Amino acid sequence: MPSHVYLDYNATTPVAPEVMGAMNPWFTQRFWNAASAHSMGTVANDAVETARHQVADLIGANPNEIVFTSGSTESINLALKGALSALTARNGIVTAATEHKAVLDTVGWLADQGVSTCVLPVSASGEIAPEQFAGSVDEQTAVVSVMAANNETGVIADLTQPVDVARRCGALFHTDATQAVGRINFDVEHSNVDLASISAHKIYGPKGVGALYVRRGVRIDAVIHGGGHERNMRSGTLNVAGIVGFGVAAELAAKQRDDEAERSTRLISQLVADLTARLDGVEIIAGSAPRLPNTINIRFTGADAEAVMVNAPTVAVSSGSACTSMVPHPSHVLTAMGMSADDASECLRFSTGRPTTSDDITEAVGALVPAVTRVRELTQ
Repeated sequence: MPSHVYLDYNATTPVAPEVMGAMNPWFTQRFWNAASAHSMGTVANDAVETARHQVADLIGANPNEIVFTSGSTESINLALKGALSALTARNGIVTAATEHKAVLDTVGWLADQGVSTCVLPVSASGEIAPEQFAGSVDEQTAVVSVMAANNETGVIADLTQPVDVARRCGALFHTDATQAVGRINFDVEHSNVDLASISAHKIYGPKGVGALYVRRGVRIDAVIHGGGHERNMRSGTLNVAGIVGFGVAAELAAKQRDDEAERSTRLISQLVADLTARLDGVEIIAGSAPRLPNTINIRFTGADAEAVMVNAPTVAVSSGSACTSMVPHPSHVLTAMGMSADDASECLRFSTGRPTTSDDITEAVGALVPAVTRVRELTQ
């Protein structure tokens, strides 16, 4: 059986052994409810608070600013809906066309509820012109949402100017930091954001656990009501095992981030060099923009991406976000960047991870080159 190469770490990562080891006792031996008043509940709550410190340290936050959720999608919903609900004097939201569907679909739902929404266009490199923010954010805007790094292209946003615009107008600023955290040095104090959504399973933690950073003094309303957990911002029995794993994953990410960024950069450079040496018509998407060290989106001119994936079944890559790649439509991110649907359908996203080796890149290229060649021959 041929070996498989996984190059889709932006979709999800494996649980690190250290994370699994830390979680295991909390499934069977220490299964207690962190909200219980007895001593066992206190032990569970202490474990949650330790994890809260670990997650906060990763992003430069105060532990009291971390609200645990089920993942980035819930965090985004809490941030955007909670901000609009709390800021009753304002009725507007501004975002960008290349945001994750968790943001765009939430914005769409808010529009259906009567919220004034503005989805800004982007350049061919996926970036937003500064003047667009200045002309779109005003005193009626409750929240601005711009992702820290794009999940499909890896483009890193400069949040300085949009945050400044939001501040001047009194709007809150939210960023989807799901892909940035653990891959680059994302710091909430440096970026000056009010709200940031993050997820454990992107940093070698478990699925089903995430967090929303809520800057001290910022008020948002809950969207899930019940027992008043997480300072009344997110009710529901806490997933202690998952949160413990999230904390350990965050601690590991902080320690390994810089070295892993350097290694990822080398692997991506190898991938590009090997592909361009053996194939014509290889185009790097947003090649001039700052990007995540582990992420690259490549167009193989004249070769449908889905067909390439079928012809290279041993290589796990993506033709879009994992949340939308099962839907047969061109990437909304790439079309928002000005690509035609046909051109966007020729693009594949590659994202490396801690287990990725140079040999993996060589093996992936060895499978992809004949696959691209075959697809081109069949469609000429």
